Amino acid sequence: MAAAPFRVVEPVTITDAVLTSSNVPETDYAEYAAGTTYALGTRVIRSATHKIYESAAGSNIGHTPETSPTWWIEVSATNAWKMFDTSNSTQTAKASSISVTLTPGVLCNGLAALNLTGCLSIRVRVVDATYGTLYDVTTDLSPLSAVSGWFEWFFGSRTTRAQFVLPDLPHVQSADILVDFTGTPDLAVGVLLIGQLVSIGQGVKYGAKAGITDYSRKETNTYGDTVLVQRAFARRASFTVAVLASDFDETMALMVALRATPCLWIGLSDYDMTVIFGFYKEFELLFAYPQYNEFALDIEGLT
Repeated sequence: MAAAPFRVVEPVTITDAVLTSSNVPETDYAEYAAGTTYALGTRVIRSATHKIYESAAGSNIGHTPETSPTWWIEVSATNAWKMFDTSNSTQTAKASSISVTLTPGVLCNGLAALNLTGCLSIRVRVVDATYGTLYDVTTDLSPLSAVSGWFEWFFGSRTTRAQFVLPDLPHVQSADILVDFTGTPDLAVGVLLIGQLVSIGQGVKYGAKAGITDYSRKETNTYGDTVLVQRAFARRASFTVAVLASDFDETMALMVALRATPCLWIGLSDYDMTVIFGFYKEFELLFAYPQYNEFALDIEGLT
């Protein structure tokens, strides 16, 4: 009936109270100062919001960035907080090592790191003040040959893993989650999320689809030269999920609660393309059989 269990993780919102430690400094630009006059294009940070702002006009003085949109343009999260925004393409970068400690205060049994660059290993620890170290596992993400065989092993190209999903993290509500990334000088992390993993229905039925939506554009200038402008892309997938008739109303209530909410959707765990950080666009119900029903779900990833 089903090929694999269908699971979802609704991420915990990362706040100053949750991110209790990070080795990535928040020094992208100078902190905004109310008494300073800023020229057009000058960038500042606001540590209170962990955002970078750019001055939209000259002689800019006394205008608080987050409350003065005509004077300031919000650029992005600061480097330390880019892994916690809702964008998969922005990355927190730091040479060779990134270490954070998260204190969610709620039960979290799911963890994921997405859009990884130059990451060679990830160490995840769960430490509680009362119970001590509950979990301490290091996962090797070293580049591997894309094709099996001795020749390819020694001479072929190697691919690096761009994402890491831990769906069975042991955790208690009072524990800290420590995550250490080790890698190359261009180490970067696009998304780090934690949350409670929930299984939906009896699983994904065979026939699931996965792909990407590419936002690159073909542009032709006035001289007739055509240039392909590479832009971001988003993953997408379509699943049909089998649900027992007795669980149907509860499952539908969960899906309604998750609408317009960025989540980690885990379709077929053996295939990275079906693990998507994004939102579902729509779903429709099919009352198929007396014992179980089905719903079709289209998921669009965040760029």
